[in-house]
Amino acid sequence: MKKLLLMLTLALFGVGFTFAQRTVSGKISDSNGEPLIGATILAKGTATGTVTDIDGNYSFEAPEGATTLVISYTGFTTQEIEIGVSNVLDVTLEQGSLELSEVVVTGLGIRKEKKALGYGVTTIAGSSVAGTGEADIGRLIRGKATGVDISQTSGLAGTGTNIIIRGYSSISGSNQPLFVVDGVPFNTDTNTDRDFISGGATASSRFLDLDPNDIAEISILKGLSATVLYGEAGKNGVILVTTKNGNVGSSSKKGMEVSVSQTTGYTQVANIPDYQNNFGNGFSGNFGWFFSNWGPAFNVRGSNGIAEDGTIPHPYNQPQYADDFPEFQGARVPYAPHKSVEGFFKKGLFSNTSVSIENNLGNGSAINATYSYLNDQGVTPNDAKGLPTNFLRKHNFGLGARTKLQNGINVRATFNYVDSQRKSPPAASGAGSNPSGSSLFANLIYTPRSIDLLNLPFESPIDGSGLLQKRLRYPKSIVDIESFQRPRIHPAVFQHHRIEL
Repeated sequence: MKKLLLMLTLALFGVGFTFAQRTVSGKISDSNGEPLIGATILAKGTATGTVTDIDGNYSFEAPEGATTLVISYTGFTTQEIEIGVSNVLDVTLEQGSLELSEVVVTGLGIRKEKKALGYGVTTIAGSSVAGTGEADIGRLIRGKATGVDISQTSGLAGTGTNIIIRGYSSISGSNQPLFVVDGVPFNTDTNTDRDFISGGATASSRFLDLDPNDIAEISILKGLSATVLYGEAGKNGVILVTTKNGNVGSSSKKGMEVSVSQTTGYTQVANIPDYQNNFGNGFSGNFGWFFSNWGPAFNVRGSNGIAEDGTIPHPYNQPQYADDFPEFQGARVPYAPHKSVEGFFKKGLFSNTSVSIENNLGNGSAINATYSYLNDQGVTPNDAKGLPTNFLRKHNFGLGARTKLQNGINVRATFNYVDSQRKSPPAASGAGSNPSGSSLFANLIYTPRSIDLLNLPFESPIDGSGLLQKRLRYPKSIVDIESFQRPRIHPAVFQHHRIEL
């Protein structure tokens, strides 16, 4: 009898529980009518809920007392909907701001929650790199990602950037990561300007082609697991760049939006070596036209090649300069220290103007256009005509369009055009007084203190040619003078290399 009573009680309780619950169903979609797969539906205040299927549909048993549904989906604004009388609730979610700390781009059109990834990834918002005084995006992300070593190959405008993710992995091969911009792989190699002997300096990689103000998002994929998405090309890591043109139509706001950005600034040499001002050029305490500071002290008079009045022959008081500078023949100058290196560099100027226009037409259609002009002038002095000798000038133009066809196919297209001009002085390596290549900086830093470099003419007044084209009395086994014909920036830096009186 007790067993029968217990079974009857359980049956009545089950019937009552069934009548207390209700089945709620419907469809979750975005503002364009596209179903949202995997959207979460929960009865507020409970752990009861479900997720949408491939068609965006859902159905579950709402518990007793549940009056509100909470619908959420990554990248969309969470909504709370009253259940009401009807058991069928179709909901449209509006796209919201993506939390970059939670959602990252791992591939073309692929967004995943960061906590669900099995490899390291760092995401940088476009606002973090826009409006900064750098032309190369590689330098802009320096210090913003752990495990990423970014170094500049030169202080000249428009030079290269070396990017290493989690250390070097190859001795002879490339260690540069794969660049992917709007789904298109970029060449990771750096360009070279001239060869090593004639003063070649490493130019920048393809990152220089991008406008920092046109960046929507940068994701850096680290770890071996990241190579699954890109194969062997991604073995050194992957840097994904999403531009505003490639991200067109992502905003739910309709209408036209115009943004203008203007960035200006200056650069200067951070530090130079500390110099002594006690001895001039020469060897063994005797004066001579050598790249050496082992000459006599500046207070020596009447000995060691220094006249009683403390003067020495003018640097151009030599036969090979007689036609160009007859006024210097027989001339003498004081034997004194000069701050040639300290006064050589100037402040570099940087300017970047960017204009962006986006028009969201609704119904999945949008168009975006960007234009920018960058003018980066380096720290080396201007030439005789007052023109910059180191600069990078760049025009960027981009278009992005996105639309949804009537058959449901989404079409997106991007177009980018870059026109850049770069000029740079020779910057090969140097080895003391015997440079292995043409190098402005190696020879400048080695210039003896007794050389008044800044006040020496560096072009012929007759034909405007560089003075190094004159046949100096160099031993041919030491250096080929013809290899120095290209430099037009203060060739006097090179002129006093073992010039014999």
